[in-house]
Amino acid sequence: MNFETNMIVQRLVLPGVCSLIGCILLARTDQGEDWSDDEPVSGVWIQYLCGAFFCAIGFVLSDFCSRDILCKPDEWLNWKASYQWNWMIWLIPAAMIILAIARAVFWTPNQYVSIAATMLWGMSIGILFVSLNEGQVWKDQATKQMQWLAAGITAIALNTFSLNAMAKSGAARWHSLVVLAQLGCVAAISMLTYGSLGELALVGSAVAAAASIVSLAKPSTSKTHYGWQLSTVVLPLVILAVCILCVSRFFEPFSLPAWLLASVLFLPSLAGLADLVFGRLSNVWFRPFFAGAVCSGVLGWILYLALSKTPDW
Repeated sequence: MNFETNMIVQRLVLPGVCSLIGCILLARTDQGEDWSDDEPVSGVWIQYLCGAFFCAIGFVLSDFCSRDILCKPDEWLNWKASYQWNWMIWLIPAAMIILAIARAVFWTPNQYVSIAATMLWGMSIGILFVSLNEGQVWKDQATKQMQWLAAGITAIALNTFSLNAMAKSGAARWHSLVVLAQLGCVAAISMLTYGSLGELALVGSAVAAAASIVSLAKPSTSKTHYGWQLSTVVLPLVILAVCILCVSRFFEPFSLPAWLLASVLFLPSLAGLADLVFGRLSNVWFRPFFAGAVCSGVLGWILYLALSKTPDW
């Protein structure tokens, strides 16, 4: 197979299929008949853990395929990270598994929500710090690292809050598409700065696409923050998108206007704001239109700049 076919299979098809199976399992864990906040979630031990595992394993299988070690078990323990951001291949799946375990342990949504936010933000800070901490390699960019660390933490907090607000307010059928759009923007930017980083964004896009397909078929809803079924997968993808964008700024970054870069970094927040200000003032069917207009506008502008500066891209 040629390079393009290999990338499609390894970075899109393989993680996409695994995640589709996982998201279907997660979406089946209904929260009681009346969506009561104190009723245990059904099927958590089997479906939640297995669902999160299928979504998480897609990252690992994709990476092993790209390194040509998937069918060579004796080389698995020789896996090495060229850069610190390579650890996201393990840390993002680990975040999914940890959230799934917490969901299985804390059976009722009210119990889970009290611990989920703390766990998610703690993992966000840890993953972002590891990804940006290149030690001696970027020792002369300590100030820039701290700036992007602060910006990334702020973006993750606001973006996850916005997605939760949309999920609680009736946008659960389509709000995963916002994360897909953000990862698409990040993939376009990072592909022009460091190819392998862009490929990781493509893997995240495949997982987000699977979550979006399942959400369109079966909305993932809850009256509590972090209680919607696919939050176990979607929220770590928000961390992934922000981390990749922050790291890409250290690899001869593709020049973008500051306002456009900020728009990508806070895209779920902007979509949530558009939904809050405009969408809820009109018919419910117009809500995805306003959020989609924001996402499409940002992605379209990035693709225009990329193609204008790199015609053969």
